Amino acid sequence: VSTQSTGGEYRIGRLKHERCTIPRGEDFLDWALQVLNTHAHNKSVLEIEFRGEEGTGIGPTLEFYSLVAAELQRKELAIWVSDDEDPASGESDQGVDLGQGPKPRGYYVKAGAHGLFPAPYPQDSPKLNKICSLFHLLGMFVGKSLQDQRLVDLPLSLPFFKMLCTGTPSDHVSDTNSDLGDHSDSEGTSESFLLKSESLSSLTEGELRFRCDSDAASDISSVQGASCLEESDSRKPGPLTIEDIAVDTSSEASSYTKTETRDQRSSQPPWFSGILNNTDFTTTNPYLAKFLGSLDVLVEQKKAVLSDTTLSESQKQDKLNNLTLPGSNAKLEDLCLFFQFTPSSKVYGYTEFDLKPGGGHIPLSLHNIEEFCDLSRSFCLDTGIRRQMEAFKAGFNAVFSLSHVRMFTPQEFRLLLCGEMSPDWSLEDLLEYTEPKFGYTRDSPGFLNLAEVLVEMSGPERKNFLQFATGCSSLPPGGLANLNPRLTVVRKEGEG
Repeated sequence: VSTQSTGGEYRIGRLKHERCTIPRGEDFLDWALQVLNTHAHNKSVLEIEFRGEEGTGIGPTLEFYSLVAAELQRKELAIWVSDDEDPASGESDQGVDLGQGPKPRGYYVKAGAHGLFPAPYPQDSPKLNKICSLFHLLGMFVGKSLQDQRLVDLPLSLPFFKMLCTGTPSDHVSDTNSDLGDHSDSEGTSESFLLKSESLSSLTEGELRFRCDSDAASDISSVQGASCLEESDSRKPGPLTIEDIAVDTSSEASSYTKTETRDQRSSQPPWFSGILNNTDFTTTNPYLAKFLGSLDVLVEQKKAVLSDTTLSESQKQDKLNNLTLPGSNAKLEDLCLFFQFTPSSKVYGYTEFDLKPGGGHIPLSLHNIEEFCDLSRSFCLDTGIRRQMEAFKAGFNAVFSLSHVRMFTPQEFRLLLCGEMSPDWSLEDLLEYTEPKFGYTRDSPGFLNLAEVLVEMSGPERKNFLQFATGCSSLPPGGLANLNPRLTVVRKEGEG
């Protein structure tokens, strides 16, 4: 950044803006992947315009971030913990709108109060390659949102932010030099997620245009990947898709060092190991936590029997044989469970996973109940999300080092990224921080009527209003007082 002294004052040059034109449609997430892959390493501010539409600037850019956040919450992507909804549950079947129009119930993950958390997978699952590509995209998206100060309505859970804000001591030393490479240029990116230039050769400059918004808009030839945007008459232009970069992150060219074997990698704890606890497990997996909680009660009853010195061994065994699940007359063996994890939804593509070798042939009993609970929690919070979190970290570090966010608490990080996701305002706030102009004053009946309507809105209605008026359904930290630019209400005269 250059500075210039003029009479004791210093002028700092504004950040360079780069504008990208993309289409809407079913391939939107693939186009978003293309944009972020190309732009993640650049420090300039990303601006978006939609093909065939006149709008430019902050409005379409905020809509782009909002649409990407909504796309990443699609249940069919199978990247978040979710449950298959019961059609007979009696819940409302009305559509859900996260910025792309009403969608049927079940289209998006129902985050609820606990928020979004990565779904656990067997780490050798072929489907996990695409899942990791999506988490790499998520990492770039979150990093770029922070860098460009764009609020996104992405209800990630506090335990997820807790992993990002804590990390291990060894991870604090160097995020980019240990397992990610030096991100000072494109060649330093983790090979697992490196954008292949040949994949871009089919794109035309008209399909994906990057322009520098400087003193005069001009085409960019120096932007990373721009040299790969070539005219091609033989192939139909199209976006780089998630499948194009779905690679095996457990291979020797993964985000780990090439000299390590797979056994060595699997024995090493991940950078987020030991951060989450049983409370976090209850937050991220409420239904499974409820079941394991009943098993914990059974464990305590077992310990009480075994520690009772007034009982003989035969009496202890009789009491153990008569132990039943809390609130039920069923014994643990009656459940016919094995050392396997059963996912909560069919979208994950697997029906069970052995928590230990041969787990499908090891019945759950009072003798091994503690091990079953420990392995189940570990799979959901550690071993089942390792590659996903490594992919997220690699994507985030493509923008800037993840270690920089560790100055924040999880609550602060969520507020910084998502803003106030439950917008609230009073009549006094609206009158003070909303600007009436061009025919309206703060005493105009029309303006006052609008303020009263806004105060009476429900939570979802307020989010929809903000999405319509500002392009983002959240308010910045501090509420309306820190909204920039402020809401402006103008008078529109009727024609004729």
